[in-house]
Amino acid sequence: MAAALAEVGVAAEAAVYSEEFADEVRDQLLGVDGVLVWVDPVTGSRDRAQLDRLLRDVSGAGVWVSAHPDVIARMGTKEVLYRTRSLGWGSDVQLYRTAEEFKRSFPATLASGPRVLKQYRGNGGIGVWKVGVAGDDQSAGNDPVVKVQSARSRDGAAEQVALSAFMDRAEKYFGYNGGEGRLIDQAFQPLITQGIVRCYLVKAEVVGFSRQYPPDVAPECVFGLPSAKTMFGPDEASFARLRRSMEEEWVPGLQELVGVDYGSLPALWDADFLFAAKDPEGADSYVLSEINVSAVAPFPAPALPKLARAVAAAPSAR
Repeated sequence: MAAALAEVGVAAEAAVYSEEFADEVRDQLLGVDGVLVWVDPVTGSRDRAQLDRLLRDVSGAGVWVSAHPDVIARMGTKEVLYRTRSLGWGSDVQLYRTAEEFKRSFPATLASGPRVLKQYRGNGGIGVWKVGVAGDDQSAGNDPVVKVQSARSRDGAAEQVALSAFMDRAEKYFGYNGGEGRLIDQAFQPLITQGIVRCYLVKAEVVGFSRQYPPDVAPECVFGLPSAKTMFGPDEASFARLRRSMEEEWVPGLQELVGVDYGSLPALWDADFLFAAKDPEGADSYVLSEINVSAVAPFPAPALPKLARAVAAAPSAR
């Protein structure tokens, strides 16, 4: 990336972040024209709260920041699944802003079939759970036994627990992000067994794809998809229709729904898609699984020159 930036006349330097020396990082960032940020939203017991405050300060001083914390909040959290559910990539999604709302509404939603619960911010499957009623056993009446599987499980391991006990356990997610946590509830997509397509973008332009195939395991183990990515350029024929949908319909629709103008779009971001049932013409259809903005890596090599040009243009445009 540094070499690609140098090709367009931009000198890059590394800025390593940790909360233990955040003031030093702030001083460093105040001395540059722009900042590209790659930091996981959750690492161990830490989140991005302190870093986001630092980046807002730096941006307020006139430094270009991508992705800006406010943009991440609008399009890079799991809530984007709910806010954009009316787009062509949408699915059956519910949003719970409080533990009370979750406990009141989730049991009825679960009755329609297996669901996937996702915490507001996270990475690597942290706080993502597949939940379904365990068999036909309704012996607990209004408190059925549910089968719960973590997206971080690599062997399909699941536990069976009373629904009320699981909901009590999930209540912690509402306390995250300074009490602004929430849960997003999406219908389980059975075609996850066909893998994931990741679409990479620089601003509003598709710059490549990756295809993540499911591991060679039993279908019930395919949830976290711990498999390598196969990279493709933006002109890959098998994804031509997906590219058109992204550039002509879905990205403009996303911008309108979440309130992000072109200048604020991240320099580099991606959208993960699961397969849905084929359309009447037999073409692939897709369901959005998540949008990644905080830390996009790896990505296809053709993205680099376009990313470099976008970075070079951004500070002067601001």
